[in-house]
Amino acid sequence: MHTTSTKQNLILSLLKLGSEQGLQAISLSTLAKENKISKAALYHHFASREAMIEELFSYCNTLAYQQMATISLSGSPAEVLSRAMDHWHDLYANAPMRYFYRIIQTEALTHPAAKAIQTTLDEMLQGQSRILLESLSESSRLVIEDIDLAVLTFSSVVQQFLRRILLDETEDLEWEEERFIQNFCTLYQSR
Repeated sequence: MHTTSTKQNLILSLLKLGSEQGLQAISLSTLAKENKISKAALYHHFASREAMIEELFSYCNTLAYQQMATISLSGSPAEVLSRAMDHWHDLYANAPMRYFYRIIQTEALTHPAAKAIQTTLDEMLQGQSRILLESLSESSRLVIEDIDLAVLTFSSVVQQFLRRILLDETEDLEWEEERFIQNFCTLYQSR
């Protein structure tokens, strides 16, 4: 049976609390109290508050890479893009990654490490979008003359949908996503 270490529990607590209140609002005392340890015991696991935040980012970055599953490229363009959207939803809607993405979104303006992670995550989404769209174009399921524009358009809209999930602004989201995918496929359908 696998047990979670105290250090990992501290990171997960910081992750949850930070996503709810912002990292800067979480005091070391609050974190210690949440984990039923002394404030001094925190320093047994982390040299400083900044080291703890860096460890949080590193831990979650590793989780993010582990969860980037392969998206099946079989089926119609709408099926492929819908599967991709479902995959990204799962990453953004479920703990602990939901907490991580919320922190990255709120901290990116003031914390250089969060900004770098946000950039990397955006690039990963663009990269996955490129693979999907190139595959659909190469197999003649979609006719995409300007792949760069199609990737930029698709990934930018997907990023906006995912940010709405983090903000709990999900009213009509499923309908809007389906409509976007249908319109995108219609725009690039084989002639």
